[in-house]
This record gives sequence, C-alpha cells and structure tokens, in this order.
Amino acid sequence: MRLFIVAALIIAWCVLDAWNHDTRYHLFQLKEAQDLRVDKSGTVHMLPVKCTLTLTFLQFLFTGIAVFLLCKLTVKASGESLIQNLASLQPTLHDARWSALVSTHMFGSFLIQSVMMPSIVPAQMMSLSLIAVARALQNPFAAALRTVLCGKGIGGPSMQTSMLMFASAWLIFFSYTQIAECLCIWNGYGLALTGMSFYFVYSLLLSVPVVDVVLQEAVIVKLEVHPILMLGCQNMCAAMFFTPILIGAHALGFEDVPHALDKLTSHREIFITVQWLCVQHAAISAVTVGLILTVGSFWATASRSLRAVFWWARQLVLFYFTSTELLVEARPHASLWSIVMGLGIVLGLSACFNAWIRDSRLHEAFESQPLAIRCSSTGWYV
Repeated sequence: MRLFIVAALIIAWCVLDAWNHDTRYHLFQLKEAQDLRVDKSGTVHMLPVKCTLTLTFLQFLFTGIAVFLLCKLTVKASGESLIQNLASLQPTLHDARWSALVSTHMFGSFLIQSVMMPSIVPAQMMSLSLIAVARALQNPFAAALRTVLCGKGIGGPSMQTSMLMFASAWLIFFSYTQIAECLCIWNGYGLALTGMSFYFVYSLLLSVPVVDVVLQEAVIVKLEVHPILMLGCQNMCAAMFFTPILIGAHALGFEDVPHALDKLTSHREIFITVQWLCVQHAAISAVTVGLILTVGSFWATASRSLRAVFWWARQLVLFYFTSTELLVEARPHASLWSIVMGLGIVLGLSACFNAWIRDSRLHEAFESQPLAIRCSSTGWYV
C-alpha cells in the first residue's frame, strides 16, 4: 500500500511540476501580459511585464491562507482551536531552523528560481556532463544535510544508497540533455552570467531547494510541528518577509508592483492563469510534504530527477500518436539515449531496494533491543 502511495505522490509531483512550467511559460507569452518597450536605438519591442516578484508574493499568500483554512477545519473536527495550535508553536519559534526554513522557502520557489536561473548556460562555463553532475550532487548533499539536521536514524540513506542515487540522477539528467539537446526544463529568464557570479548563482539555485526540503522534515520531526501547521506558517511568514523585498524592488525600479498587479488582475485570461499558478504552488507544496512524511526528505529530493523521465515520456507518447515510424528510425540518437535513461532508472530502483533491505535490518535490530534501550534511543524514528 505504501508503495502505491509513494508512486502516486511522485507522479503527482511530476505532473504538477510540468503543468506549472507550462503555465508559467504560457503566462509570459500572453500579449496582454507584455509591455511595449523602446530600446536606445528607438526600436519598439514587446516584452513580458516584470511581475515575477508580485506573483511570487501572491502564491505565498494564497498557499498560506488555503493551508490555514484547511488546518482550521482539521482542528475543528478534533474539537481543538487554531489559536491553541498556533500557541503550541511558541516554544519552538526561537529555533534557528524556523528562520532558515522561511528563507529557503522564499528563495527556493520556482518563480524566484526562474528569474535568477540564466536563460542560457554558457558552454565555456559548464559542459552538459558537468551540468548533469551538478544536478545529481543534490542527492548526496540532501543525504549529508539530513544527517546533520535530522539525525542518522531509520529512513536515512546509507553511503551506498546515496552514491547509487547520484549515479542514477547523473545518467537521467545527462541522457535528458542529449535527447532534448537543450536545458529546456531548467532554463529561466535571468541574465547569461559568466565567471564566479555564474558559479555562485548556479550553486545557490541548486542547493537552496534541497535545504528547504530537509528543513521541512527537521521542523516536523525534531520540533514536533504538525505538517499542515508547518506548511501554513512557512508560507504566511514567507509572504510577510517577502513584503519588504517587494517594496524595495518597487522603490529601486526593478518591478513596478502596482502596474504588475493591474496586469495580473485586469485581463480575464491572465487572472485565471494566475489563479491556477497559485493553486499549483499550493498543490506542489502539499505533495512535497506528503513525500517527506512518507519517505523522508532525501527521497523527496531524489525523486525530483524523475521530472526529466516524465518530460521524455510525454514526448514519446506524442511521437507515437503522431508518427508511424519507430523512434530508432526517426531519431536514432534519442533512441540510444533513451536506453541510457532506462539504465539510470534501473540504478534508482537498485538504490531503493538497497535502502529497503538496510531499513528492514535496522528495524529488526532495533526491535530486538530491550525496551529501556529503545526508549532512550531518541535518534530512531520512522
């Protein structure tokens, strides 16, 4: 039963991620969401309106309100009150993990990543193989960070599992770049950076979402905060602390917030698209927490490499529905790298099996301990 739940959550995350990517692209391509701008030569261009920060704030606010309404309904059914549950958080608020969680959640959101992620990764800075390695390093990084923040208990990956998932993710990412011949699912709208600034921004973009996921598990497990309450506080605090950033961006001329709000709400199609983006943000956040509760932050991070597999699966379905040729005939290069991607999936399944065997043995060893030792072993949890 647990296997089906995990599979459903991973598929849901991949579907929502792809849907969110397509919706964001659609929003910035709408004519109503574009402004006329004149460059120094006097040429008129139609460019997307700068509304990324405003839209990010709306997503945080929407998700926070939606989650708190859900939390209110949940606690009401149990005969408690939302105020009592919020008051129970007071002893944990001084913990640094809360501030780190809110910060990483703000700067790890998809929209903020898209505005910081370079639109073009300079070929002289990073090869496709190195880009795949950088992406795959998120898995061992998540494993190491989880050990520091959550403790090395049941559910934590071994070194062998981490390395298997690293190899799996590298094969999947590298084969994706060979098949797509681009970095389509990771490209953003930022400037093409070079030098140390590129490496700094790129490493930040790769590490912040991982830290955010691991911190969510740490707050839930170590601070014993209810997952729904954690998600609501995380987004409401992100909206609150994002407000000065929004005001500063407006004052510095980076983004005209009143104009952005007018653009996002004055046209029906844009307004509906914004609503869907907010719903998708809330759903992705909920599915991520569901994965953390089911398999832990390491596997929640590792499963994100399957977004490349999902992308290629969609392309294959479209290809075979619209073509009478075999893939090996029409695109032999893509056919070859599809096999390599399949090997990456096999390595990932091997890592899952290795972790399952290890956890089974740890459970058996733990259950064989006397009750007094089990009660004092605070680092063990499922």
